[in-house]
Amino acid sequence: MSDEKTWLPLELIKVTTEYLAGKQVPGPRLDAEVLLCHALGLSRRVDLYAGFERKISGKELASYRELIRRRSLREPVSRILGRREFMGLDFLVTPDVLSPRPETELLVEAALETLRPSKMREPEPETEDSPAEEREEDARPMPDELERLLDSYARDVENADDIDADDTLRPRAAPPPARTSAPRPAHPRPAKKATVAPADAGRPIAALDLGTGSGCVAIALAARLSPARVVAVDASPKALAIAKKNAANAGVGERVLFRQGDWFAGCREGERFDAILSNPPYLVEGDPDIWPEASRYDPPAALYGGKDGLDCYRRIIPDAPGWLARDGWIFLEVSEGQAGRVADMLGRRGFREVATLTDYGGVERVVKARAPE
Repeated sequence: MSDEKTWLPLELIKVTTEYLAGKQVPGPRLDAEVLLCHALGLSRRVDLYAGFERKISGKELASYRELIRRRSLREPVSRILGRREFMGLDFLVTPDVLSPRPETELLVEAALETLRPSKMREPEPETEDSPAEEREEDARPMPDELERLLDSYARDVENADDIDADDTLRPRAAPPPARTSAPRPAHPRPAKKATVAPADAGRPIAALDLGTGSGCVAIALAARLSPARVVAVDASPKALAIAKKNAANAGVGERVLFRQGDWFAGCREGERFDAILSNPPYLVEGDPDIWPEASRYDPPAALYGGKDGLDCYRRIIPDAPGWLARDGWIFLEVSEGQAGRVADMLGRRGFREVATLTDYGGVERVVKARAPE
């Protein structure tokens, strides 16, 4: 990026995409656009195209160059920006927490589907101004020059990789073969809707999030399932500080209770939960295929689950029945290839109706089960 040249947004995106691709950065074009939006103070990527004649100032170019330098070193976009979207909510992220991943949304979706679907909060209505503005913008004729430029760019990136490297911990592999022992429900919803019968009829649903990290699972559940009460536990006080800020920003701070503790050590005697959710550390120590975005920038304590990745499940599953209400459920996120072994652990502990749910990448990502009788 020459300082002497006057840059336009789309020219800069094209050059940056090529540069990031040469650095083996996944999804280079998407990252180039998102980071340029940040450098220019734009909220939407489409604004880059609507303002295609805008000249980039020297200050903006310097800011963008620094962002791209960090991304070329495989620092995740979410770390660079300090935030990450998850289930329509904006989360603060720091080096003290795992950056929320899209595949973890399946964990929350599975719980929402099972826990009183009729009580789920409807999505917030759109504001009166925004849709009207967007419709007005959409109705405006596109300048011929912009249309030609966009057509040209579409050809340039026809085969571009559009994977967001923040979206996964390791490169995608081929989907695993279907297990023959039981059919797998299609993502994101189980084939049969099952509901919890709370121990105390009429009380709000109580849920427990183990290893809450940024709080994304607990907060998204509370935001979508009103008036659920969620206890969110994490061993890291620094992670809990971030999670509390995220809960306040999402408007659910009064319904999510954060506690420091190691797994169930954060629970109180006599508590019982209709659902236990956890996205525990599950990567295998020493796995060479983990993305640099995760291995270099996520806290190791949030990534690795021992020599086979299953250490945390061995701690959670044996004690879980003692904290579940009658007919309560447990929902566990797993890594690729772990679902069968985690399901077997649950079955041996007496859990019923054990099932696996598959994410959009064809990976068995969540295992759920009903509490033992």
